Amino acid sequence: MDISAWIEKQHLTRQIVIEKKPFHHLLLKNFLREHKAAILKKALCKEPFFQKETDLLKFKQSHDFYSTQNKQLHPAYDFFRSPQLISFISKITKTKLSSQKISIAGSLYEDSDFLLCHDDQLEGRKIAFMFYLSTIKPTQGGALELFSSHKGRPLEVEKRYYPCYNTLLLFTVSPTSFHQVQEVIKAQRLSLSGWFYG
Repeated sequence: MDISAWIEKQHLTRQIVIEKKPFHHLLLKNFLREHKAAILKKALCKEPFFQKETDLLKFKQSHDFYSTQNKQLHPAYDFFRSPQLISFISKITKTKLSSQKISIAGSLYEDSDFLLCHDDQLEGRKIAFMFYLSTIKPTQGGALELFSSHKGRPLEVEKRYYPCYNTLLLFTVSPTSFHQVQEVIKAQRLSLSGWFYG
């Protein structure tokens, strides 16, 4: 697959700087070519979403893309798990990743939905990612909040990123990658989320 047909050229040619605090992460705005992002959002909106709710979270999620019956999502799934994209992510994050191993699903947060603080460590996950397909104002919540930590425990929110359409956010999964999704207030927070594995 030629990933240049999907990704805006600037990301393939410029030096990408990783933020180091509170843990390694980076934000790539206008990540996909505009028509690809629009097609992906339209396809995802046709996908069924299922309620997930515990003491730690409340939001809706689609099936993992590997099992979707929505043929319009197949090209996006092939793109995100392509060896070329995984090599690109591996290079910019300086993390060795397994070829083509990926988990990816749609996430939908609506009024009062949230995800409390956790670190994402599970089953060989190396890089977590969120690709935003909606924009939310600060007054509507829904920010991804990154925590500082001390001796393996989260301390306080050090960085806060509000969803912005066609933005990819990546972070390295580690014992200190504490993060949460702020409660959403009268808005829809639509994204893809998942993990690259090592």
